[in-house]
Amino acid sequence: MSLEKIAIIDIGSNSMRLEILARRGSDYWLVEKQKETARISSGMYNETTITRESLERAKLALEKFSSLIAFHRADHIRCVATSAVRDAKNQADVLELLGSNLPYKIEVLSGEEEAFYSYFGVKNSLDLDDGVVFDVGGGSTECISVRKGQMDTVCTLPLGAVRLTELFFRKNQGPTSREWKKLEKHIDRVLSEAPSSLLSSSPRLVGVGGTVRQIARISQRLQKYPLYPIVHQYVVEKREMDRIMTSVREMSFSQRSEVLGIPRDRADILPAGILLISRILDFFRSDSLTVSQQGLRYGLFMEYYRGGREKLSESPAKLTLRRISRKYGSYRDSRNQRKLTLALGRALFPDTFSDPRQRILLSTVSTLSMTPLYFHPVTDTSNIGPLFLEEDLQGFSHPERVMITLALIRSRTPQEQDFRKNMKPFSDMLNPDQINKVNLYARLTTLARDALLFSGGRLPVLSYTDPYLMIADPGNLDEDNHYESTLIQTQERDLGKGRNVILQWMRYIPPQGGIHYH
Repeated sequence: MSLEKIAIIDIGSNSMRLEILARRGSDYWLVEKQKETARISSGMYNETTITRESLERAKLALEKFSSLIAFHRADHIRCVATSAVRDAKNQADVLELLGSNLPYKIEVLSGEEEAFYSYFGVKNSLDLDDGVVFDVGGGSTECISVRKGQMDTVCTLPLGAVRLTELFFRKNQGPTSREWKKLEKHIDRVLSEAPSSLLSSSPRLVGVGGTVRQIARISQRLQKYPLYPIVHQYVVEKREMDRIMTSVREMSFSQRSEVLGIPRDRADILPAGILLISRILDFFRSDSLTVSQQGLRYGLFMEYYRGGREKLSESPAKLTLRRISRKYGSYRDSRNQRKLTLALGRALFPDTFSDPRQRILLSTVSTLSMTPLYFHPVTDTSNIGPLFLEEDLQGFSHPERVMITLALIRSRTPQEQDFRKNMKPFSDMLNPDQINKVNLYARLTTLARDALLFSGGRLPVLSYTDPYLMIADPGNLDEDNHYESTLIQTQERDLGKGRNVILQWMRYIPPQGGIHYH
């Protein structure tokens, strides 16, 4: 398979970003990431004209990006501009100056197009059947309602962190109480003009954009969160966001950087941005926000990767599982392990594994247990953990990442003291039921592996009558075309959740009456 590289440039109102991704077959990965704080919208909101100084900063950023694109020999380039360039009265002059000597065209996205790509990036990176996606930028906010997994109502609002800071706050100073109240009323008034159909959606909110990600990192930093700084699918509670907002508002610029770790290029616009997001949560009557690392740029890439905008055939979690297993092994080679583990789960714990999400998580543990990364070196469990906790994975929540990692480690090192040691950094992330699920995934995965080893890699025939589980290697037909059964061994095994089973290991059994694999 040939390797191709795709470059995405996003000319935002505050930041300009370049991402170069490589693709080979169904796999892809990030090879270059660059950010320049050009703040092209600086000083434009009184006369809606982009200044010469801002254009010079943007031009220098594009020159850097072009050098990186040439260095990596990108095969495809997509460069888009959003709110600031879209709203500028001098848009033609801006495009002429910035586009001169560039080997690619600058495409100005409409508000609806920007909203679509934000939605498409989110939809390809997490499960969202019903809810609202909002993308807070420097100059505008896009809101997209999602119904039955599809984009429904779309609107673009003139609310952005840079725009609001410049229009309502004094330069280089913290906001006064009067300025704060005035901005709060302005945000509420603009939100009230949004289409009423947005409010009929599920209250689940997914936020995109630099300010949203920064709030998540502040929250993680204050909590000493074990997965810091991974923010994709991190959940921020409304009450916690309001506490952060109070702290940010009262701090000086330097304190925001030193205490909260806020980059200096975002320290001045964060108060307006976080107030905007807080009012958005109030507007939609939501008590929490799910953060998406992926938005417009990922949406642009996924349109190219998928060859269009067609509906996803599988969930992001399933697609991620296929990508990882193919990257580090073979999805096909894990087929029997996966099918047998799921069959055992459904037979022994039908209530638990009637839930499609539980089947995905068990399937993930079982599949990854067959990757070469997991087996080499045999006694080292440090490889699979960082992979699933640190790699760019779509479709899994933070607790699910931890559960899968711990289940993989537990299935390989079943000693209780070792498990407690691995569990300690994440003890606050999982509730008792989730910890029980970790043990269950691990034990079912181990049992399936033992059964496949017993039957020489072939799918054994299962038969379960509580508390007896018969695992039989079908063997070969005799001369009369009949099967014979022979008991090899009987043993008791604890599968967790108070369930002990008596295993009967058999050879040569009749083909009828077994558990069917799906």
